[in-house]
Amino acid sequence: MTEMPFLEHLQELRKRLIISFIALFIGMAVAWPLAPSVQRFIQRPLREPSITQKLHYSLNSYVARTFPNLARSLGVDRALSPPAPINPHRLNYMAPLEPFFVQMKIALLTGLGLAFPVILYQLWLFISPALYPQERKYVYYFIPFGTVAFFAGDLFFLYLVWPLIIAFSLAYESDILFSMLNLTQFVNFCLRLLLLFGLIFELPLIMVLLARAGLVSVDFLRRQRRLAILLSAVVAAFHADVVTMTVIAIPIYAMYEVAILLIRLVGERTRETEGAPASVPASNPVGPPPQP
Repeated sequence: MTEMPFLEHLQELRKRLIISFIALFIGMAVAWPLAPSVQRFIQRPLREPSITQKLHYSLNSYVARTFPNLARSLGVDRALSPPAPINPHRLNYMAPLEPFFVQMKIALLTGLGLAFPVILYQLWLFISPALYPQERKYVYYFIPFGTVAFFAGDLFFLYLVWPLIIAFSLAYESDILFSMLNLTQFVNFCLRLLLLFGLIFELPLIMVLLARAGLVSVDFLRRQRRLAILLSAVVAAFHADVVTMTVIAIPIYAMYEVAILLIRLVGERTRETEGAPASVPASNPVGPPPQP
């Protein structure tokens, strides 16, 4: 463990922030030509049947093939055609430069995903001087698993959660009610949830690192399950509709349970570990050398 004066901490923080912003800028520049493709992808639920429609069709087909009499009594034998694409919806914009600023936002978040390994590494270099040698070795797990977890959260959201939210919204359309979705609001809502789900899936990794550092334990996390449920609901409550609140609260608490399972598999710091000779500061720590 290396002690640094307060001003050196600020200088180190400034250095890590500058490198992170440079990586973010480069990632945004690379992602700029990809932004239209990303936008078309997040608009896919407006043009294709939702996952619930596909599951409903599969269930009806199974019942009709396996139990034809039951299918006739339920009336599902008359709905065996595959779900057709819903009426295509187009996003609307009101301001002259609105599509340009939306493209900038999409490129910014996509660039954040591309630069995420670099940002994680800079974060690790900033906190590594305060860690013991046996804790610094976790950089080899922190960066790859942190990056994979972030993208896994985004993919989970895009393929499962986002189509459900849009299908629920469009289900209110009728002969007297139709949607005029705004481009900025639609994209902002999607990007905000993309970032949130990426961070949600980082929770197990963060809890494992805290457990290996001796700050939390499996017993402590088990005792705090009610608090975890409450905090999951509080975070989800920042979104107005009940569907979005539900699809946010459930993954947060699920990641809490995954963290408990991973800590049991990986192990946590014990009293013997705390008193081991490995607690002596390393001569060649991971990260930048201490300032002379």
